[in-house]
Amino acid sequence: MIKKKKRLVITLLIVISCFIYLRQNSTYTSYESEVEGRVEASVANWKIKVNNTLITGEENQAIDINTVEWKTDHTMEGTASPGTGGTITITIDPTTTGVPFDYTLTIIDHTVNPDKILTVTGVENTLSPLIKENNTYQGTMTLNDIKDKKTDTIKIHVFWDDGGQDIEVNPDEDTESIDMIEIDFKASQKK
Repeated sequence: MIKKKKRLVITLLIVISCFIYLRQNSTYTSYESEVEGRVEASVANWKIKVNNTLITGEENQAIDINTVEWKTDHTMEGTASPGTGGTITITIDPTTTGVPFDYTLTIIDHTVNPDKILTVTGVENTLSPLIKENNTYQGTMTLNDIKDKKTDTIKIHVFWDDGGQDIEVNPDEDTESIDMIEIDFKASQKK
């Protein structure tokens, strides 16, 4: 009988210990499940304008160069002819972009593709100097430039070299459109 009472007391102590253990752990678990955390972070904007045209993504965007500032004294204003030089102005505006970015300008001119008419004679910009590799120019817009609302104005100086050849044109034939130059712009977030 004493053994039965002893066994009953031990069993009761084990049950009470288990009950106390589970009670304490469930309180801890309950506390953890009621913790409410909230993490909010806004995503940085990615809005870049090239010559007032908003570009998106990483695909190449053709730059519209309807107005080349021609510098000549042998053609009418606003027109071009062989032997004429001019300037193409490209303005890169980070508008509300929230991250620094690298950009490249790939210029396909007469020296790269003989189907083009114009040849690049020089490139300059208003921010940090561009790095030139073959026909690609690389630049960077830093976070400080963006915060200070700076734009980068790139001037591409071009020349229409006719090679001194006279070209005979038949006025009765339809002329094909002239492919003067091709400029591709690409921007990617600085890593």
